Amino acid sequence: ALRSFVYGCGDDDLAHWRLGVRGRFTLRAPIPEGHDSHPVALGLQHLQQLHEARLWSTPAELLDRLIRERGVLETAIAGGNPRDVWRRLRFVIDQARAWVDAGGVDLRAYLRWARLQGADNARVSETVLPETDDDSVRIMTIHGSKGLEFPITVLAGMTTKIQKSDRGASISFPPDSDPALRLSSVVTSEGYSTWKSIDDQMDEHERLRLLYVATTRARDHLIVSLHRTESTASTGASVMAGPANECEVSTPFVPTIASRPALRPSEPVAIPDRDTWLTERSVALERASARTVVAATTLAREAAEAADPGLDKRPRDLDLPPWQKGRYGTAVGRAVHGVLQVIGLADGAGLTAAAAAQAAAEGVANRQDVIERLARHALATTVAAEAAAGEFWRELWVAAPIGDHLVEGYVDLLYRSRSGLVVVDWKTDQVHDDAAVAAKVDRYRLQGAAYAAAVEAATGEAVDRMVFVFLNADGPVEVELPDLGPAIAEVKTSTAELAEASAVSEAVVEFE
Repeated sequence: ALRSFVYGCGDDDLAHWRLGVRGRFTLRAPIPEGHDSHPVALGLQHLQQLHEARLWSTPAELLDRLIRERGVLETAIAGGNPRDVWRRLRFVIDQARAWVDAGGVDLRAYLRWARLQGADNARVSETVLPETDDDSVRIMTIHGSKGLEFPITVLAGMTTKIQKSDRGASISFPPDSDPALRLSSVVTSEGYSTWKSIDDQMDEHERLRLLYVATTRARDHLIVSLHRTESTASTGASVMAGPANECEVSTPFVPTIASRPALRPSEPVAIPDRDTWLTERSVALERASARTVVAATTLAREAAEAADPGLDKRPRDLDLPPWQKGRYGTAVGRAVHGVLQVIGLADGAGLTAAAAAQAAAEGVANRQDVIERLARHALATTVAAEAAAGEFWRELWVAAPIGDHLVEGYVDLLYRSRSGLVVVDWKTDQVHDDAAVAAKVDRYRLQGAAYAAAVEAATGEAVDRMVFVFLNADGPVEVELPDLGPAIAEVKTSTAELAEASAVSEAVVEFE
């Protein structure tokens, strides 16, 4: 394993580890002091991590982790034909997942199964997905080309006989008669000739059907060679020659030899020195690691953490079941959001059932009454009544470019009023006085403005208002975001600053 390209340890590294460092090739031996950065030590440490993870990870997960952490997909580019390597790696991982889905658990059992799959006499059913972006010639069977279409298709093997001849012994089992047996041209079972004529006819029809499939795979040009010997045997070329000779060709094709332009010799590129290469590499990594997608809630969270460092906390890694329709936040908050996604805005149809289902899904069945009450408060708001009277959209995912970056998020409610689009964001934060309301609006200001900016950019229509609705236990509080225009301008600035300061591609954020 250490000598493979996955870990890249050469014979010199292995010899130095054993003779110079006095290290051991075992996962249980400690790393000699002062040699943690040795190539062999790094490989052994990674193998040790996989060894420990085998107890709670499936073989497919271990393979995926090995390929991802060791950059196997990236390393395959150096081989000159990375697509074949990528295809084989995907196939191995898919086979491991299928083995796990079939009930396999133990890593040793998987290795025994994989060893059997690699045996010479093993037959493995492999489905090769088409590489649509690979500009190359593909050689396929007729069965493999079913359902596909290509700009240019060349048919080969047209001299194959449509009717197969009898060779050697054969046995078949007709569904409504005794087995049909043939040992030679003179030794056959009773009824074999009758069955043979029917079977030959069906086989000929099947081959003609395959020939039809082959000739209909071309989108623009179909190239067929009708060269054949004068024979009474029916071949694919002879079958197609009849219709081809009978039809009139509008523009006969005259093959020519086109001259190719001479290739210009490329100028040699000087290899930069190591310091220059390291500088260029750092710049490239910094540019590649810059965040390109910013969630609307991230803007609000970053602003809140900057104002109060005590609010800084790691986002929770929630693995929500598929029946949980609500998004991140408290259990009650998620349940309320889930209820408001499915009930009728005008009459609250299905409210009780939806509240019960969401409360059970979130594990807060004892808070069903609270969830139902907060949802009723939302239905009693002015924005809910206005939305129900016209065109509206709920739980709408929006994403739009803001400057050089992409801002995305989920809009709880978007509806069209007489004066324009209105963005509504349900909040389950409890606010009891004007000071608390002002503080919450200030905290969520950039989030609401980001929603409005994304909606405007995606739809091309102006957003007239952005409204926060705080669902208090004693009633709702509707607050319109003041100075929406300046807030949207601030979103563009904050998005650029946040993306430049971050070294991750995306943020998983916690919804309130």
